[in-house]
Amino acid sequence: MMLLILIYLFFILILLLMVAFLVLLERKVLGLVQIRKGPNIVGIYGIVQTVVDGVKLILKNLMVLVNVRKFFFLLAPILSFILSLINWFFIPTPFILVNSEYGILITLVISSLLVYSTLWAGWGSNNIYSLIGGIRGVAQMISYEVVLGFFIMMMLLFFNSFNWDFFIYYQKSSLFYGGFFMFLVCWISIMLAELNRAPFDLIEGESELVSGFNVEYGGFIFALMFLGEYMNIWFMSWITILIFLGGNMFLVLLSFGVVMLILYIRSLLPRFKFTDLIVITWKIYLPLVLVFFVLLLGYFSL
Repeated sequence: MMLLILIYLFFILILLLMVAFLVLLERKVLGLVQIRKGPNIVGIYGIVQTVVDGVKLILKNLMVLVNVRKFFFLLAPILSFILSLINWFFIPTPFILVNSEYGILITLVISSLLVYSTLWAGWGSNNIYSLIGGIRGVAQMISYEVVLGFFIMMMLLFFNSFNWDFFIYYQKSSLFYGGFFMFLVCWISIMLAELNRAPFDLIEGESELVSGFNVEYGGFIFALMFLGEYMNIWFMSWITILIFLGGNMFLVLLSFGVVMLILYIRSLLPRFKFTDLIVITWKIYLPLVLVFFVLLLGYFSL
């Protein structure tokens, strides 16, 4: 039992270090793209900057305004962090913690529950800017989760199981590759919208929403929400490689490549309008996925 607890703690520590590395990498990449240095003072080439920023957030005083709905205000970041952490326990990694037959279903459930953290953070802050950010966030996340759900259902047609391990077993199917590489661009857009990343970062659009639903957060409760968001970036990158490359032995390096793609997209593309974001999913992606889903049903019924 003690050994299992130590393994879990070691795995969580690795995730936190991955988040710290990702934050530093993002600041460095954005600095290079914008022709500036980025973090370069604290530590060698600024590698300790993220750790120092994290310690600063943790040591800050917890400021909770009088008029906030305290229960939901405090529960939202805790829920976001815990759900983002639990997600990693059910996917094939070098440290397989929980090998569940319903791993894919659990991932979809956790993805749906993450909507509540955004909703409660925006509503619980009792601030008009937070509320607007929360409403826009819920609309965006639900819209793209519909498409994501159908996308996953198409994958499940290839094998009668909810276990992520079957992507590794089924990676040599030419039909599997032929069908889903056509949706690679579609998947990238869905992934960016689910992660609230540019050009789909309408939930936290700083220029018009003053950081959106988390505007009232600070200190370690903001750090929890921040950690959950960046853990999800690694998670979706891992899932992308698992789906399209079947869990290749170079999974870590390939997921790093997906992370770099996400960072470069942020630095190159402007933010979409919210109306365009919703139109894309309901009028383009959803019909496209439904047509392909019907075609697959017809193929497997033959």
